[in-house]
Order: sequence, then C-alpha cells, then structure tokens
Amino acid sequence: MAQFFGRMWDRAQGKLYVLRICDKVFDEMADKNNRQLLDIGSLHVATLMVYNSINKQLAGPHKDPPCMNDVAKEMEHYKNVSPEGITRDEFRRLIMEWIRKDLRLVLANKAAVAIMAAPLLAVTTKNAGRQVPRIGPAVEKVPTPLLFTVFSVGLMFLQDIRAGKQ
Repeated sequence: MAQFFGRMWDRAQGKLYVLRICDKVFDEMADKNNRQLLDIGSLHVATLMVYNSINKQLAGPHKDPPCMNDVAKEMEHYKNVSPEGITRDEFRRLIMEWIRKDLRLVLANKAAVAIMAAPLLAVTTKNAGRQVPRIGPAVEKVPTPLLFTVFSVGLMFLQDIRAGKQ
C-alpha cells in the first residue's frame, strides 16, 4: 500500500514524467556502440534537452537548467569516476537532483488550480442536477463539500493526463 501512495505522490509531483523524459533523451544521446553510455562531453546538451522537454510538458513557471559551472563540475566528477561515460541511472539521478526544487512548484501549481476550480464546478454541478426532474431530490442529499473533494481530486488527475499525452 505504501508503494502505491509513493507512486501517486511521485506522479502528482511530476517525477514520473521527468524520468520518462530522461530515458527518452538518454536513448537519443547515448552511444549505441559503447554499452549504452552517455558521453560525458554531451552531458550539457542532454541536460538542456531534458529541461526543454520538461518546460513543454509540465505546467507552471519556466524551469531553468543548471548553470554551465554546475554541469562542468559534474562532468569532471564523472571523468574521474568513469571516463567512458554516464549510465542511465546516473543520468536520471543527476537530473532529479537538479530539478527537485522545481517539482515542488509543479505540485503547488496543480493544487492551486484544482482548489480554485473545484468549488465553482461543485456548485454548478449541484445546481444543474437540481433541475433534472428525476435526480433532483438525490442531488439535494449529496453534500457540496463531497463534490468539492471529488472535483479537486479529478482535476489533479486530469492535469496529469494532459501532461502525459504531450
């Protein structure tokens, strides 16, 4: 059960989309002849490609890539550790380390949109349901805060679906 909630939390923050983007960029940039390793010299270009895709797919403010000094520092580190290249897991870990603070903003933006739109949708739905002859009395029995909660959760998931299809 904890794994399920962990995956849902990662999904709400956008981590799953970032990891999918990292894998896609790694597959494009990796040296196919050299055991699926990313050349250390192309780390900066790969990082820019990841951030470009993230800015296209995830809602919220523009996410700035790390400065060239940070990338150069990591390039030097990997040249000393493994001069032949960077593995997929190392690349994913590095990108997640750099983007961690931006993912909090993604979650906050999703929550803000859902919380602002849900009350309007709940009240509008309840008023529209009252006008339907056979279900009007049943709609009166459903509390508006329950509809608010349902719409909030629904809007959070709809935003995830929108980001996943781009």
